[in-house]
Amino acid sequence: MKALQIDEFGPLENLRIRDVPDPPLPRDCVRIRVEAAGVNPSDAGVALGRFPQTTLPRILGRDFAGTIVEGPREFLNMPVWGSGGGELGMTRDGSHAEQLVLPVIAAIRRPSHLSPESAAVVGVPYVTAWSALVELAGFKANETVVVSGAAGAVGSAAVALASALGGRAIALVRSADNLAPLEKLAPAAILRSGSDDVPQAVRELTSGRGAEVALNAVGAPVFGPLFDALAKGGRMVVFSARGGREAHLDLFALYRRELQLFGLDTAAMSLEEVASIYAKLNPYFESRQVWPSAVAQRFGLSRARDAYERIESGSGKIVLIPDA
Repeated sequence: MKALQIDEFGPLENLRIRDVPDPPLPRDCVRIRVEAAGVNPSDAGVALGRFPQTTLPRILGRDFAGTIVEGPREFLNMPVWGSGGGELGMTRDGSHAEQLVLPVIAAIRRPSHLSPESAAVVGVPYVTAWSALVELAGFKANETVVVSGAAGAVGSAAVALASALGGRAIALVRSADNLAPLEKLAPAAILRSGSDDVPQAVRELTSGRGAEVALNAVGAPVFGPLFDALAKGGRMVVFSARGGREAHLDLFALYRRELQLFGLDTAAMSLEEVASIYAKLNPYFESRQVWPSAVAQRFGLSRARDAYERIESGSGKIVLIPDA
């Protein structure tokens, strides 16, 4: 089969599609014909050596959609989707290939109305958003969340989920560029981190209370404003430090306001943990309360290197499609 396999870490210009043997099919596993695979910044990060848990050689790719073509009879021809946490594309061969072999538990039936391409871009963004908003922050109906990086894939997913859960989201973005997709999600407000007084604006939007939850997808530059925007007893989840790793923390304010800070690393999740999140997400997609981000670009598998170089520039959701 064709696959994007690496033997060593290095620049993206070294990526090449190879012919590799079809993977064996162990007991209690299924073979999936990959119909579309999402390309995430973390996939490029694996190729560049930013995830030290990765073992080599390795077929890259964390997100996928496809059809089961071999395995237990009751699973044959089932359309599936999924993501790999810290396994697929890191310690287990991933989805940027024509075939993928997974334990039965990690092959989740795909909602009937989702095309393979749409389903393939759900994984990392929605798994991260659900883990941060629900699993860690315990977001509930009638609460308010400030979502930094809201124009990105994870941020957009969090805004959509907040609404589906009966709460509201205040979107925090860096600039006013390309906000049309975010505006369609109808957040309670869109704030600019570089020009708006975020804590004051959030309190005005919440009748002086502040937000119960803040999601930090940026790192140090927005840590202070998000911290100050929290209500008493508020919770912040940090899952990226791309904008900076070191931030000032006022411990007096932390304990006096009874705030909570959480760190989230989806690259530490197992296939089983990710599958359990998909099971919780499925009803929201089936009922169309939430939906995938729009696919910005499609590349044939043979052009995987181009897709990886493009995702590093931050140009929207990208999918790989096996070549005809």
